[in-house]
Amino acid sequence: MDEYDPNKVYFRCNTCEFLFMEDPALFPVRCPQCGSEDVVRT
Repeated sequence: MDEYDPNKVYFRCNTCEFLFMEDPALFPVRCPQCGSEDVVRT
């Protein structure tokens, strides 16, 4: 089990509605499920 990373925040993909955690410093943030860059921070 991964430890909680305080640098990661939740994003939601506008294409496939997938909710995932990613480091917002990574740019562009891509959806790990469909690869879309159309994501919003939640």
